[in-house]
Amino acid sequence: MIEIENLHKKFGQTEVLKGIDLKIEEGNTVCIIGPSGSGKTTLLRCLNLLEMPTKGTIKLGKYSLDFQDKKQVPKDRIIKFRQQTGMVFQGYYLFPHMTALENVMEGLFIVRKQDKELSRTKALHLLEKVFK
Repeated sequence: MIEIENLHKKFGQTEVLKGIDLKIEEGNTVCIIGPSGSGKTTLLRCLNLLEMPTKGTIKLGKYSLDFQDKKQVPKDRIIKFRQQTGMVFQGYYLFPHMTALENVMEGLFIVRKQDKELSRTKALHLLEKVFK
């Protein structure tokens, strides 16, 4: 489950996200649509902690983070939180010297420290979903 409560994000004096509330139950798929510059990418970057929200709360499963002006989130909490998320960037930033399978395995094997064969099996399963 993903739950976002009163999420705000400012860049200088410009407030891009203005009190976003969103609840997505496990198993649901959600599309975020809107015009260019409306904050879609900023919201996703905040959800993955690639951008730190100015204030608000993000809950991801059993993990919850509260953000307040100028309050730092400890690095270990950020790492644990990020391990529960994934993001495909608009630019399709894949490692060009690696196969599609190796690119999908990378996070499982390097970041999550899973066994290489287990990572391969999971990656193959995920790629099968793409080609169905």
